[in-house]
Amino acid sequence: MSLPLLFLLTLLASASLSVAEIRSTQIRSNARPLILLDKFGFTHDGQLELNVSHLSLSRSTPDSLELSKVGLFLCTIDAWVHVLQQIEDAQINCVLRSDAIKRGFTFDQLFSPSIAAYNFSYAESSADQYTLIFANCLPQLKVSMNVRSEMYNLEGG
Repeated sequence: MSLPLLFLLTLLASASLSVAEIRSTQIRSNARPLILLDKFGFTHDGQLELNVSHLSLSRSTPDSLELSKVGLFLCTIDAWVHVLQQIEDAQINCVLRSDAIKRGFTFDQLFSPSIAAYNFSYAESSADQYTLIFANCLPQLKVSMNVRSEMYNLEGG
């Protein structure tokens, strides 16, 4: 085996492998209750990095109780079936209240007019196909923002 080929094989064997998806989404004056942002298959060593910028609301800042009904979350197909059942059974009136989702953050945790962008990291250790969703359970509220999501798996070497 030649030296350059042996070097290349050694380098590839020792390198960490990463599979990633990076997506940027602009939401403009939108009052929809759910907006699908991204889908990704996490392994046991998954990571979600979120950046939310240019955030504005259609009316003056609602109180924190109301803003807890607006946010981002991760959900599997199986969990989504459970959420729909909870809504149908009137156990919850907002998807962000479900115990079946993996809540990223709600706006009551971050809204401040003096901050230009918010960053959030979330480690996922349960391998599955996840969907990143924006939820707005305040029908009178229109939201504008830029969302940059980085979803990746890091397989160690």
